[in-house]
Amino acid sequence: MKMKKFFGLLMAFSIFIFFTCAVQAGEATDRIKAATDKLVEIITDHDLDAPDMAETRAHMIRETVDQVFNWSAFSQRALGRHWRKLSQKEKDEFTFLFGQLIEQTYMDKTRQYSGEKLNFIREETEGKYGVVDAEGIKGGANIAIQFRIMKVNEKWYIYDVYVEGVSLVNNYRVQFNNILIKSGYNELLDKLKSKLNS
Repeated sequence: MKMKKFFGLLMAFSIFIFFTCAVQAGEATDRIKAATDKLVEIITDHDLDAPDMAETRAHMIRETVDQVFNWSAFSQRALGRHWRKLSQKEKDEFTFLFGQLIEQTYMDKTRQYSGEKLNFIREETEGKYGVVDAEGIKGGANIAIQFRIMKVNEKWYIYDVYVEGVSLVNNYRVQFNNILIKSGYNELLDKLKSKLNS
């Protein structure tokens, strides 16, 4: 699946983790649901619709999303074997930029919400890892979504999202690997910064 098509499909449905009406009980799902409720509150708060409140709303969304996504785990898996070659400073910088890129895309998608639903089907955990299976529903189409989760400091975080069996992290890894091999780490950073500023 091409990255552009995959990412569009992912963002069309995985964002609706924040607009669910049916939830299968479980510790990880409950944690995600708490963030869900907060995001619904933010996005439907008409006091935040004013242009001068855009930055405040964006900050509130980022803060809430950060509660359920493990950006370090996302970043490490997205860079694959290249991760261990980076200094701690470079890892921190990449993690920050990559997280900002994903968050920015999510914030853009929240403006396009039009009643789609995400039903949680099951939660399964073993040790500090697990999965939460869900089904996105839009216009009669059902899309299989799986959230890969990990436990850090007694809390569950998302570290990857699969749509119809295709991983968000793996798609990024292919893109990043090509850039790193051909042009190096600095070029990858420049591309991330360019996307964030576009």
